[in-house]
Amino acid sequence: MGIRSRIFFTVFGILFVGITLSYIVAERDLSSTLENQIVEELEKQASLSKVTIGQINSYKNPNDLDIIANKVGTSLNSRVTLIDFQGFVVGDSEIEFDNLQYVENHLNRPEIIEAGKNQSGWSIRYSETLQEELLYFAIKDSNLDNSGFIRIAVPYTYVQDAFFGLSLSVTLIAIVAIFVSLVASVVAGNVTWNNLKELESATLNLLSNQKKKFLKALPTQRTDEIGSVARNVSEISENLRKQISLIAAQRDEFGNVLDNLGEGVLVTDLDGNITYENESIARILNIEKLVKSNINEIKIKPLQNMFDRAEGETMVEHEFEIPIQKNQTRWILGSINKAKQTNEYILVVRDITELRINASMRRDFISNLSHELRTPVSVILANAETLLDRTIDNKKTAKTFSKAIMHNAQRISGLVTDLIDLSRLDYGELHMDIRPIDIENIINTSLDSYFNSARKKGIDIKFKKQSFPPVLADHTAVERILTNLLDNAIKYTKSNNETEIEIDVKTNDNFLQIQIKDRGMGVAEEEMELVFNRFYRAASARANEKTGSGLGLAIVKNLTLSMGGEVGVKQRKRMGSIFWFALPLA
Repeated sequence: MGIRSRIFFTVFGILFVGITLSYIVAERDLSSTLENQIVEELEKQASLSKVTIGQINSYKNPNDLDIIANKVGTSLNSRVTLIDFQGFVVGDSEIEFDNLQYVENHLNRPEIIEAGKNQSGWSIRYSETLQEELLYFAIKDSNLDNSGFIRIAVPYTYVQDAFFGLSLSVTLIAIVAIFVSLVASVVAGNVTWNNLKELESATLNLLSNQKKKFLKALPTQRTDEIGSVARNVSEISENLRKQISLIAAQRDEFGNVLDNLGEGVLVTDLDGNITYENESIARILNIEKLVKSNINEIKIKPLQNMFDRAEGETMVEHEFEIPIQKNQTRWILGSINKAKQTNEYILVVRDITELRINASMRRDFISNLSHELRTPVSVILANAETLLDRTIDNKKTAKTFSKAIMHNAQRISGLVTDLIDLSRLDYGELHMDIRPIDIENIINTSLDSYFNSARKKGIDIKFKKQSFPPVLADHTAVERILTNLLDNAIKYTKSNNETEIEIDVKTNDNFLQIQIKDRGMGVAEEEMELVFNRFYRAASARANEKTGSGLGLAIVKNLTLSMGGEVGVKQRKRMGSIFWFALPLA
């Protein structure tokens, strides 16, 4: 088969498939559209007829129904049939009145059945009376009890005529497609043949000074013009394949290195047109693909400024901030340099958001720690100075100041202990004995420890004792979590004989969740993600006279996460908070 024949069959095949699919879709859409239009028109006619005819069973003279059916049918240019509630035809514009008694019962007609259920209905079927296919539309009359039916029918030839016109158009298009395919095959075949002859001559000249080698990778077994060219190109193809494979391997290796650096790399020409980008830069800058665009089209002003400055400087570095989402930003460290060999600009960007956050956390940590230590140290100094100056001989006063010194020394000791524990948790130095434990025993032990503290404030702690499945956790860590949460619940709940704290335990997927529900001051929704941070105290807690270091919940969070669990807080209905932590089931 020659190239002209191939082109002809290819072009004609594509056109034939396209025309066939278009005809199928057009036929389906046209059929649906015409049917819907006819049904809508018949519905309007039936509604008008319903108003004109009224209730079928109200007519005393049966001949009147046939007369009015003839009149309505003539005015609508359609077949009108009146059917009583029992299914008997009592009037028809196409049947004489004397022949109506021979017409079979119509209650089993599809359109009548549907109209009986939904007030109206339609169907397409063959009419034995008129010997043609009709589209029927039936509607109930205005009688609410024994409703009759008004049916209007039109020949289905309207749709069939439209399909015939469509088929004729498609046939004409197919004839044109055959003619176009013939012309295209002749023209394209001649052009292709001439190009191939030139290519064959050039290939022979190229191969004259090289070894000949047969390559199975090329279609050398073909007997047409392509096969002749393939046999001549085979020698060059092998050399090119080796070179391309080597270049591709080097490119992939270099690309993998750039992608795995974790830093974004961008290369532009002297005009700022982007010629290369790795995967990381789109993620870091939070933008779509950059290749084939200009750096000035990127809506990041600091990058544009860096590019402008790089034209006159050897290397430019700049730290800037870009928006990511609502109320979220990302800090970027960018550097741009001009390559001497290629005269291209190479931009490297690095996400330093975590470094910024860590630096801010260190500053906040030092500030908060200084603030927490300043008060007890000041109290210790003041009381010590007072003891030394005036009250050393007054035992009662000396005892009061000594208690203040001891109390604040204990605060400092507790703060230092919490800091050491947090540090050990951060660095994984706190050893935990993870094993199956009974959570009920730990809860009971914690309740016994805080029974007196709660009773003094008139707080009732409720816990429904029952057996729970064991959890994988460290006994000491779980006990410390519970004591911290219970201590907070009692501390921030006002004294009231009707106040209570509930401890609820339930199984959730593969975790056992322990909830401590209090009636305290509650935690604002915007602070729920912050209360577990170190030294953070909610606004309601800061306004309370009770002091706290703000490390207790941080320890709770770190201990829970170290045991593979989860922790959180949510608001309680009416007033209070629900602090919860979940531990994996054994």
